[in-house]
Amino acid sequence: MISHRRILITGAAGQLGTLLRASLRGKAEILRLSDIAALGPRRDGEELCPCDLVDAHAVHELMQGVDQVIHLGASLNVDDWDQTLQVNIAGTYNVFDAARRAGVKRVIYASSHHAIGMYPIQEHLDDRAPLRPDSLYGLSKCFGENTARYFWDKFGLESVCLRIGSTRPKPSEPRELSTWLSEPDFSLLVQACLDAPSVEFSIVYGVSDNADSWWNNTHAARLNYAPKDKAERYRDEIQDLVASGKCPPRYAFQGGKRADYGLVLPRNRPLEP
Repeated sequence: MISHRRILITGAAGQLGTLLRASLRGKAEILRLSDIAALGPRRDGEELCPCDLVDAHAVHELMQGVDQVIHLGASLNVDDWDQTLQVNIAGTYNVFDAARRAGVKRVIYASSHHAIGMYPIQEHLDDRAPLRPDSLYGLSKCFGENTARYFWDKFGLESVCLRIGSTRPKPSEPRELSTWLSEPDFSLLVQACLDAPSVEFSIVYGVSDNADSWWNNTHAARLNYAPKDKAERYRDEIQDLVASGKCPPRYAFQGGKRADYGLVLPRNRPLEP
């Protein structure tokens, strides 16, 4: 059933954008797909609109006639400040500012668990946990969450910040028994964010129904997000990978390898259990 008029997806050529392009087909009159990478052939019900998010004027043009935005576009680099600044920070501001000016109802922002990645794995968090980014990438996601808060408090632009875990077909290492977000559950989560009557400013963890999750996601219930998958299905498979030495080592911090990258470990930081 078609329930939305025009939804814009930035970063539509990436892994998550490709998933949503398929799962949202038929859920909106028009999917407006944008990226700087090739988007492939246009299908019925789609508009292909290449756009560099760094170009504020182009982003304002891109936003015309849009009802809701799913902002996935980002650089995934670890420590390239120029890329982080231009794409993840300036680009994200451009998206929110253009959405506000164009009268968009809601922005669904792809944040990341790397915004809280420096918490030890022993800690359990909810959506009120103070930000602790593990990388320049995580730092840029903190900026995005605060930008979303600013545009709600100042201008009434609704937003949901999705602290996405590890979106994979299945978990591939021990850490992902806690962070895994299945591809079908990712689609369910975004659909819930689109369909909710009101979201105001919300932070939700993008995670499946994993018994070992580090994150309390009860706040997601107000969006009617009900994940279907559980990482425990793959526990034996992961344990076999560990036993055979085919998995990376366990990490002390929730951000995994991004938290470890360039880390100077003071004595008061947690060590590998």
